[in-house]
Formats: sequence, structure tokens, C-alpha cells
Amino acid sequence: MPKHPSLSAPRLPLNRLALNPLEKMGRNEQCWCLSGKKYKFCHLDRETQKGGNVFDSEQKMLNEMRQGYCSFPGPVPESPCSSKITKAHTVQKNGGMAAISEENHVLSVKPVMKEMIATNGNPQPRRVGVNLASVFPGFCSYHDSELFKKIEGKTLQLEAETAFLFSYRAVAYEAFSKAAQQRFYTHLRDGDKGMPFWKQVQLQSLLYDMHIGIEIGLREIGDWKKQFDEQLLSGPQETFHFAIFRFDRVLPVVACGAFHPEFDFEGARLQQLGQDKFPLDHITLTVTAFDGSTIAVFGWIGPVDGPAHELVSSYQNVDENRKADALLRLLFIHTDNLFLRPSWWTELPDDKKRTLNDMTRSGSHVQARTGRELSDDRKKFLAAGVVESRLG
Repeated sequence: MPKHPSLSAPRLPLNRLALNPLEKMGRNEQCWCLSGKKYKFCHLDRETQKGGNVFDSEQKMLNEMRQGYCSFPGPVPESPCSSKITKAHTVQKNGGMAAISEENHVLSVKPVMKEMIATNGNPQPRRVGVNLASVFPGFCSYHDSELFKKIEGKTLQLEAETAFLFSYRAVAYEAFSKAAQQRFYTHLRDGDKGMPFWKQVQLQSLLYDMHIGIEIGLREIGDWKKQFDEQLLSGPQETFHFAIFRFDRVLPVVACGAFHPEFDFEGARLQQLGQDKFPLDHITLTVTAFDGSTIAVFGWIGPVDGPAHELVSSYQNVDENRKADALLRLLFIHTDNLFLRPSWWTELPDDKKRTLNDMTRSGSHVQARTGRELSDDRKKFLAAGVVESRLG
């Protein structure tokens, strides 16, 4: 395949260099933190102001996540929204969630602030009820039930239309999450109240980097969702591609997300993040259960020879009896909308738990992402094989 142009594009410089921290400024000057506010309304006397509580900030984030809307593109007269925004499950509650739950609970790999602090940044998967697992207020009750009928039953046809619906829901979830993240960012800007100036600079620099990343992510996912919206209304086109793999049993994991494929399963780099010259390929991945077995559904809109295609092609080349392990590594690296069967995780040896937990930090400021994470198949986590696949 031709190399993706992002691989030779210059990376963005550290954005914190755009800040020009000044401990003293004119009251009516624009604040050095680039908040857009005047200094007198922003960082003037910030070190004497009452500091916030990290748990209060987390609660504000959760409140932001509860502000819902319907992701269906519109207005479309023949398919109007209902007045109620529902808690939409990205993985069907009575299907995939039910297949891995125990005592009506699963484990979530998405951490909360209390556990991050208590474990010094090394949280373990936490227990959550299936009614709350994988939900987001991203559809009205009408479209949540009508759009996804074909993928909410007990059986499933492995075809382009059903693959597209899985992908559409994943894209809607990612778009919602990015928008909530942007709103939450505004709350974090006040997190340096009561801190000395040098700590204010440190925090605002990190937040400015975060802001740039959020802006790029919103622009990319917005463009991608627009493409999916167009095909939702007209029907999947030939630019939509998918791959579905069915395993010989129910795996102890379910997930739903969308991400940039950076490396393939042989460790080769597919595209480079951290640049804004060339658009990046996305891919969606849903893992759930139907009729007594797990299916993994990849989907993307784009070229047949781009990074998304190459990721799937390299997955096809993984030995059939190692595909479940490869899938697990991919999920722990690329999505936190991932849920586990509690007893499976409890029974894992400690070294395997550490390996998977380390993957959840891949690509963060504490751990750079490498091709080895995805290609290293020395540890075996799941005993399962692929019995059916469908590509289109």
C-alpha cells in the first residue's frame, strides 16, 4: 500500500510554547493563559483564591456527560425525533452485556478520580451495574429504538447494513464524548486556584495542550460523522467497508469505540498522530455477543488501501487461535468503553493484569504508544478461535 502522507508530515510543536506566562500583567490585558478573558477576571490574584476539589471537578464532568441530544441527522420530516433523550447503550444491554455480566454487574476499565488518586495513577477495573454500563444520552428514544432494531435482537445477519449500524453508533458515541470533553475542559481551567504561580503555569500548559488535541479531535470526528450521516440517510455506499469475525464462544469482553489505527498487528506504523496537515483514517470496532458467540465488527469509510484497511488485513493474518488475544490487546490500547466479565478478570494471573492495565495508558503522557504493544503475542489471555468471517 502507499504510505500514508502523515508519516512524513512535520509533527506539531509543543503547544505549551504558545503560552507566555507573566506573573504580573495589566488588569485589562488578555490573560497569559489564553482563556480569552481579561487578566483581572482570570489569573489576577489566582494564588490567593480558594482552590477547588478534584472530586467536584469530576462531578462537573459527569454532569456534562448527562447533557444529551439526538445524534440522528436532521431535521428529516419523515423521521422526527421524540421529545425524550434516552440513555442509549453502545453495547446492547440484553445481548452483549447480559452475556458477560455476573449478578447484573460488569467491570469497566474507565477509571474514576478517587481510584486514580488512591492507586497513584494505576487503577484497576471497577464494578458497574449493567444499567449504567456503556450508556450515553446520544439519541432520542424513537431513533435509539428504530435505527438499531436490526442489531438489537437475539440473532444477527453478517452484512453491510448491520455492520454500518454498529459503526454509526460507535461514531455517534465518540462524537458525543469529544463534545462533552470540550465542555469539561472549561471547568478544568480554574483548577489552579490557590496554587503558586509556577504551578499555575504548569497546569495551564498541560491544559492548553489538551485543548489543542480536543479541537483537532472534534474537527476530525465531526467530518467523519458527517460522512456517516450522509450514508445513514441514503444507505451504505461502496466507500463503507467492514469486516466481521465470529468466535466459537462468548468472550468475556464487550466494547464499542472508534479510533485512529496507528500500528498494525505486526508492529508497522500506519499513520502518524500529532500532525494536522493530512486527515487521518478512523476505524470503528464493536465487540458484542449474539446467539451464544462473540462477534467483532470493524467498519470505516475511506480508501480500500488506507490505514484502516491495513489494520484489518493484518488482523486477518493473525493465527485463528490467537485472534481473540490480538483483539483484546487492540481494545485495551484504544478504547475505555470496554467492559469485562468480573470472574474472568479476577482469575487472571497478576502479570497478565499488569500487562493489560499498562495498555490502557498507551498513548498518554505517561506512556508513549509503540508497535510492540499490539504485535507482542507472548502472553495468552483467551482460549477461542474464529469460526466465521465476512468482509465487504
